[in-house]
Amino acid sequence: MSPEKKKGEGTESPANIREMILSKIVSEEMHGKRDFSIMTRLSKKFIDILDALVRLNIFKSRSEAIAALVMKTILSELELYNELMEQAEKLDELEETVKELALKTLHE
Repeated sequence: MSPEKKKGEGTESPANIREMILSKIVSEEMHGKRDFSIMTRLSKKFIDILDALVRLNIFKSRSEAIAALVMKTILSELELYNELMEQAEKLDELEETVKELALKTLHE
């Protein structure tokens, strides 16, 4: 005879599911104040997914879900994104140098 399963054994409670998902998505770097707001457009399919995550109390809002997912994506390739930021800064410096040279040329 096989042992009887206890009630609820083998099934995950909503709280356990929430914790499992959050542990895969949210890291320590993601906690804290989110200072900036952005607007984005998403298809209905993605909004439905976000709404399901909110209904299941995995996230408090669509905004919180999107923030966690974006941060998780960036943190998963942080070295790459840091390199991209460095390259963007170099581009900014180069553009500034070109502007200064153009102004100097015009004033001569």
